[in-house]
Amino acid sequence: LNVALDHTWFAPGPWHVRQSGRIQEFFAEIPMDGYKVYAVDGTVIEEPALHPVGLLATLAAASLASTGPHAKRYVDRFWALPVRRGKRRYYDNGLYLFSLLALSGRYRIFGISTFSDRFDT
Repeated sequence: LNVALDHTWFAPGPWHVRQSGRIQEFFAEIPMDGYKVYAVDGTVIEEPALHPVGLLATLAAASLASTGPHAKRYVDRFWALPVRRGKRRYYDNGLYLFSLLALSGRYRIFGISTFSDRFDT
């Protein structure tokens, strides 16, 4: 999500496109119920992912920067994904919300100049 937002808001560049494509490719053949915990180098740690909804949401958000073959598929999967209920729902659904805002194109930055233009500071 952070890479996608950086790409969208500040400095679109080839690094963002490559990184987004790499993460989407890594998870491309893994079903959501098969998500695990991974080391930074991609080594599987045999524990189920605690936040699969959040992971899928951020993979969809990566589509903002990705030009790879999986970009639309992740957005489609995310669109059909219900919010999480029960245990661990807050973190998952927070990522869900921010990813949805980013993908909508309406997630904006309100800077100091924008704020001070509206109020006498």
